[in-house]
This record gives sequence, C-alpha cells and structure tokens, in this order.
Amino acid sequence: MSRKKISALLLLTPLIVLGGNASNLIPQAQSNSFSRNAAVPAVSSQTPTAGTAAFLSLTIPLWPGKPPQFVENAPSETVDEHGRIRMVSVPTLSPYLPPKEKNTGMAIIVCAGGGYGGHDWRTHVIYAADVFNPMGVAVIGLKYRTRPPHKVDNAGIQAITLLDAKRAVRLVRHRAAEWNINPRKIGIVGYSAGANLATNVAANFDAGDPKATDPIEHQSSRPDFAVGLGVWHWRKKESPFQFRKDTPPVFLVHATTDVPLELPLQIKSDLEKLGVPVKLEMFEEGGHGVGNLIPTRVKHGFPPAKWPQLLLNWLATIL
Repeated sequence: MSRKKISALLLLTPLIVLGGNASNLIPQAQSNSFSRNAAVPAVSSQTPTAGTAAFLSLTIPLWPGKPPQFVENAPSETVDEHGRIRMVSVPTLSPYLPPKEKNTGMAIIVCAGGGYGGHDWRTHVIYAADVFNPMGVAVIGLKYRTRPPHKVDNAGIQAITLLDAKRAVRLVRHRAAEWNINPRKIGIVGYSAGANLATNVAANFDAGDPKATDPIEHQSSRPDFAVGLGVWHWRKKESPFQFRKDTPPVFLVHATTDVPLELPLQIKSDLEKLGVPVKLEMFEEGGHGVGNLIPTRVKHGFPPAKWPQLLLNWLATIL
C-alpha cells in the first residue's frame, strides 16, 4: 500500500466490504484541516464488527471542533503498508464491536505503541479486535496525537496525549448505551508508549465537570481498569507515575528480556502499597512486543498471547 494523503478531514470513512476478520481493515489517513462546525457522527448498525464480512471504517473525532493544543497547518497523516499511522494531530476513536449474541458489555480502549511518534495500528488495534471481539469485548482504537507534527518534549507529548486519552474514556462512557457497553466496565489498554499513556490515565483521571456545556465533559475520565503491555518510559528504570488509592486495577504484561525490568516492578510495588489491585504477568518470551496478538502467535498458543484470557479471568475476581 502506498502512503496516502487526503485533503480534507474524513469524519466518516467509506464503507469497505472485506472478507475475513478485522485484520483486513486498514485505517484511512486523514488530513489535519478542520471544520469548526464538524459534528460527531452517530454510530449506525454498520459499526465495524470483527468476524463479519463487511466493515464500516468509522472515525469519530474526540472533539467536534479543534482539539486543545491543535497544530495549525500540520502535514497530513500517513499510513504505510504495514498499517502504521504517523503525523497525527486530529485524535479520533474507531470502534470495533462484538457480535450482539456474544457481547459481555465490556470495552477496552486500545492505545497502540510507536514511541509517541506513530501507531502500530494493525498489530495493536486490529489484532486485538480479532481476539477480543469473539470473547464479547468491544475494542475502541484510540488514535492519539503524535510527534511530529507536535514539536514538544517528552513531558509535552505526555500531557497532550493524556488530554486525548481522558477525553476518549469520557466519550466511550457517554456513548456506552449506544454501543451496548457497560459504563462501569470500560478499560484502557496500551502497548509500549501506549502503555505509558494507559498508565498515565490510571494515575491522572478526574471525575468530570458537571458544569461543562459539553455533556461529554460531565463524564468521569477514570477507566475501570488499565492494562500495560511492555510498559515503557523512554527506557528509564524509575516510574514517573504518582498513583492514588482510587487508581483503577492495573494488569501488567512484561517479558524478562524487556529491560529495564525495574519499571513494571516498581509500578506493581507502588500500587500494592496503596491497596490497589494489581497483577503482573511475566513471560520469558516475547521481548518488548510481548503483548502483540499476532495471528500466528494466537493460533499456535504462544504463551504471552494468552494474556487476554488471563486478564478476563483476573477481572472476574475484582470487578
């Protein structure tokens, strides 16, 4: 697939008819031009569902107008042949819903990895939908902002993406009834830099603003659980996260070969001291991509690829 550039923001991308499963659905690149009056589109019955023959590649802006700290005249997004997205300055959600007969009401907002410079969308979002949708769990892909085009330091990109992730939790909770989601079973899952973001949200949520004119802002940004897969903080050993007693339960997946190991171990220790439920699954295989649900890994029973069931089993004991 060649790199694609589209000259206007597509709030709703075209209907794509495909055989097979969600792995065939590649996100559409978007430009960063913006309509001030753009409305968040309603989700129809054609919301993409893994395991069906037809998908609607639905892209929902997190904000109906320009997001806070919007970059004017930014380059257009690009999507390469591997489904990796770069140059994101318009954050969006893409829902992949389970079949109604299997729906459990649980949803996970998935933050793909890519060092805050891009999104490995196919490997982290699409493959997650392939596994979780048949288990009755909705997967909501979060396309948070990246650098470039944002020209900020590490703390700056963490702050911008935290805005995106908190808004994503609010938006999913706001539309929970529409998507047949239990508003008290909304988790956030991240890979690598996405795990950094998911953990950041678990430490820095808020209850919402009941006085806001935007009804979405009334909702809490606290996820009901958080998952860090190969959690990462620029290869530093020390955890930057300041958790609190009402931090949601945290599930960590890590490989013994993915150094430094001090980071996930410190996160676990910090949460235990606060009495927050935490589970660390450590594997000898998988490296930094320990959580990747690559189809061949899933098919052949690769031990780390069993983390979705381990997660659900654990959540059943605490939620």
